[in-house]
Amino acid sequence: MKTLLTIILDLDGVLITTPNWKPDEIDTDGYSKFNENCITHLNKLLDSWTCEIFLSSSRRTSKSIHDFNQIFEHRKITNPIKEFIPIYKNCKNRKEELLQFIKDRNISNFLILDDDKSLNDLPSNHKNRLVLTELHKGFNNDKLIEAMKKLGSKS
Repeated sequence: MKTLLTIILDLDGVLITTPNWKPDEIDTDGYSKFNENCITHLNKLLDSWTCEIFLSSSRRTSKSIHDFNQIFEHRKITNPIKEFIPIYKNCKNRKEELLQFIKDRNISNFLILDDDKSLNDLPSNHKNRLVLTELHKGFNNDKLIEAMKKLGSKS
């Protein structure tokens, strides 16, 4: 039986790899295009575990869960988004949001996929579950291998 894994997912720099100086390419569904290779690697990760995806992207404020799940389905991402990370009024940045979310939900088996360099300041027991991507490369094969190693799986 596969262990339940909580994936805390950002979009920009993970699945959307458009340089910030360029406008997003728009897919046929009217939303920003995702990098096909990054989708392939994410699906390999999702196929290896029983996963719940929580969206941490700042884009979560622009659409509903239903809208994002339609976007994920259109892009053939194998798991839907379960929920958005809440927007905590007392949190000043992504790091604080993630720490608060993990604490509130008492989550122990998680993986953070994000390109936010401030997450390097996470406590070590959280940082060892961070796969820090690069904006233009996203969740590429190297990052998939890193994720599988962090989770104790063979890639």
